[in-house]
Amino acid sequence: MELGEVRAQAAADRLLEDSWDTRSRRLTLRELAAEAAAAALFLACAAGLALAATPAGGFDVPLAALLVALYALVSRIEFPVGAGYVVPSYLVLVPMFVMLPPAVVPLLTVLGLVIGTVGQWLVSRSRPERVLFSIPNAWHAIGPAVVLVIAGPVQGTAEATALFLAAFLAACAVDLVSATLREAAALGVAPQLQLRVLAQVWVVDACLAPVGLLAAQAAAVSPERLLLILPLGGLLLWLARDRSARIVQAQQRLEQASTDPLTGLGNRRLLATDLTTRLRTATIQSPAVLMLFDLDGFKRYNDTFGHPAGDALLALLGGKLAAAVGSHGTAYRLGGDEFCVLVDAGQERLEELLASAAHALTEAGEEFTVRPSYGAVLLPHEASDAEYALQLADQRMYGRKHGRATGPREQARDVLMGSMQACEPSLHEHATDVAELAIRTGRRLGMSGEELDIVARAAELHDVGKVAVPDAILNKPGQLDATEWEFMRQHTVLGERILSAAPALRPVARIVRWSHERWDGRGYPDGLEQDDIPLSARIVAVCDAFDAMTSDRAYRAALELEEARAELQRESGRQFDPAVVEAFLHEIHIARGRLQDWTGAEAHELDEVAKHLREVLAAATGTLAPRRAASAAA
Repeated sequence: MELGEVRAQAAADRLLEDSWDTRSRRLTLRELAAEAAAAALFLACAAGLALAATPAGGFDVPLAALLVALYALVSRIEFPVGAGYVVPSYLVLVPMFVMLPPAVVPLLTVLGLVIGTVGQWLVSRSRPERVLFSIPNAWHAIGPAVVLVIAGPVQGTAEATALFLAAFLAACAVDLVSATLREAAALGVAPQLQLRVLAQVWVVDACLAPVGLLAAQAAAVSPERLLLILPLGGLLLWLARDRSARIVQAQQRLEQASTDPLTGLGNRRLLATDLTTRLRTATIQSPAVLMLFDLDGFKRYNDTFGHPAGDALLALLGGKLAAAVGSHGTAYRLGGDEFCVLVDAGQERLEELLASAAHALTEAGEEFTVRPSYGAVLLPHEASDAEYALQLADQRMYGRKHGRATGPREQARDVLMGSMQACEPSLHEHATDVAELAIRTGRRLGMSGEELDIVARAAELHDVGKVAVPDAILNKPGQLDATEWEFMRQHTVLGERILSAAPALRPVARIVRWSHERWDGRGYPDGLEQDDIPLSARIVAVCDAFDAMTSDRAYRAALELEEARAELQRESGRQFDPAVVEAFLHEIHIARGRLQDWTGAEAHELDEVAKHLREVLAAATGTLAPRRAASAAA
C-alpha cells in the first residue's frame, strides 16, 4: 500500500472513531439547550403552516395514521455514513406530500419521529433526551411543504416533475441551514463538514424519492399497498445493522491498536497522535505539559518477585496514574516501565498535578522501592513538534535518573566513577559524554528503560579498567608499541573483573568486556563479530569512538564534527555496526552538532521542575516563538 493510501486510511479510521464516540457520549447542557431551541422553533413554524394552509375539508385521518406509523418505523433505520447517518425517510415522506395536504405533513412527520424515538427508548435502545432531538430532525419537511403550498395543484407531467424537483431542493436547503446552525450552536462543527455529510444524505434521498413516488401512485388505487414499503425497509434495516456492527468492530480494533493491554492506558501510538493534536491547539496562554516517567527499581522488583507480580504492579501504577491525572489530561504507558502524561498546564494546579502524577508511580514494601525518574516539557514554549518534545522530555528524565543513586547498582557505579575521576579526571568526563550519546542512540534503536539503563552504565564505566593501566601508556604522546598495545587491550577484561565484583553491575560487566569488539571480527578481547556482539556493546563502541575523535588527546588534536562524522561513515560495516552508525548520526543531526546539549542535567526535586516551568510561563509573551534549543534543566 502506498504512503498516501496509508495516511488516507488512517484519517478515515480516525474520523470513524471520533464520529462513533460522538454518537455514544453523554450530551452537554449546551447541546440540550440548542436542540430545545431548534425544536421550539420548528413546532412554531409547522403549527403556523398547518393552521394557515390546511384545506377546509381536512384530510384522510386513517391514511394519515398509516403514513405516520410507517414513518415511525423507517425513522428507526439509521444507516451510518461518514460522520453522520442516513434515514430512508423519503420512502414515506414522498407519499405523505402526494396523498395528504402538504401543510400538515411537517407536523405528521415530527409525530412519526417522536413515536419512533419513544418506542426505541422504551425498549432501552435510546436515551430520553433523544426524544427532544427527534423534533428538529423534521426540519427537512418544512421546505417541500412551503413550496407545495405556494404552488398549489398543478396540471401535466412536466409541471409536476419541476414542482417535485423544486420541493426536493427546498428540502436540501432547509436541511443544510438547520443542521449547520444546530451543530454550530451545540458543538462548533464547521459548515464544510456539514455540507460533506449532508451531500451523502441527499444522494441517498434522491435515490429513494422515486421509490416513494411509485409507492404513492400504487396507494392511490388502494392505500394498503403502502405496506409494500416494508420489505424494502426490512432490507435497509438489515444492511444498516450490519454496517453498524462493522463500525463497532472497526472501533474496537482502533481502540486495541491505541491501548496498552496491560494497564488500559493509551500506548505510544495514541500519544503520538494526541501530542501532535495538542501541539496544534496549545498556545502561549493555554499551554500543556508533557511529562515522561521511567521507573527506578522496577527491574529489581520484577527479578525478585517474578513477571506476573511485575505485571500486576504495572497495572496498579497505571491505574493510579490515570486517577491522578483525572480530567486534566491523559496518561499513557509507552512500554516496559515507561509512562507518560499529557496535561493542561493550569497556573493554579501545576505543582499539584505534577506531584500527583509522580506520587502515583511510587510504591514501596519491605523488600523493594519503586519510584519514577521524570522529565517535563512545557508546550509549545519549549518544543514546537512532537518528536522534539519527546526527545527533550527523555533527555531531562535520564538526566534526573543519572543524578541520583537509587540502589546497589547506582551506588557501586558512583564509587567506581569517583575512583576514575581521582585516578584520571579526563576519564570521568569522557565517560559522562559517552553515556549521554549512548542513551540517545539506544532510544532511537528501540531500547527499553532497563536496556537503556544498562547501556548508560556500560558507557560510563567502559574505561574503568584503565585505572590499572600505567599513566605512561595512557598519556604517551606518540604511537604505542606492540607490548604497550597488548597491555592496553587488557583494560576491557580488567574492567569486566572489577565490575563483576559488584553483583548489581554484572550485566554491565559483560558489555564493558565487549565494548572494543569490531563488526568485522578484528576487535578484542574475544574477536566477536556482527550480531554476536551485544547491541549495547556496539552502541558503546560507536559513541566511544566519536567522543574520542572529537576530544583532545595527548597524541593528537580533536577532529572537527564533520571529520568525525565522515570517519564513522568510512568505518561503518567494518569497525562499527551500520545500523548503530546510522542511528547515531541521526541523533547528531538532531542536536545540530552542539555536543553541549547532550550533557545530563543535575538531579532536581519536583518543586524545581515546577519552578522551571513557571519561569518559562512567566517569561512568555503573546508573540514569543516556540523554543527549539531549551536546555535539559528540568
